[in-house]
Amino acid sequence: MSTHRRRISGRSKAIGAVVAASAVAGGAVLFTGTAQAAGVGAAYTRTSDWSTGYTAQYVVSNNSGEAKADWALTFDLPSGAKLSSLWNGESSVSGQRVTVRPPDWDKDGLAVGESVTVGFVVNGSADPTGCLIDGAKCSADEAATPEPTGRPT
Repeated sequence: MSTHRRRISGRSKAIGAVVAASAVAGGAVLFTGTAQAAGVGAAYTRTSDWSTGYTAQYVVSNNSGEAKADWALTFDLPSGAKLSSLWNGESSVSGQRVTVRPPDWDKDGLAVGESVTVGFVVNGSADPTGCLIDGAKCSADEAATPEPTGRPT
């Protein structure tokens, strides 16, 4: 058996260090994206509209791994738009900012894997902006909006 050791050039060491750093950075990005996706999120859908307003909904989903007794959904209505009514949550409005919390009768909150559909009517034409759920962006993929499941009751 030979005891010869192969010498690694400085260039090979540098390339190896760059590859290792890239792998670590890529893993960090991968885990960060997973953490965002595995929490409480909300997805917006406009369900119907007419000349002076529309109905819409946010589907608030719990993928956090634990029951969520309290959550807060906030979004901004465009200038001039007014919230006419809202269901499946308790709402407060300050200026154009709407804050929605679980309804008083829902003592259990959202179990793991459950969702609640918060529906509302807006007098105005433009969609809300600035959606946050518990202070974080509502959805890691803003384009991921569910199809409406039917008319609100």
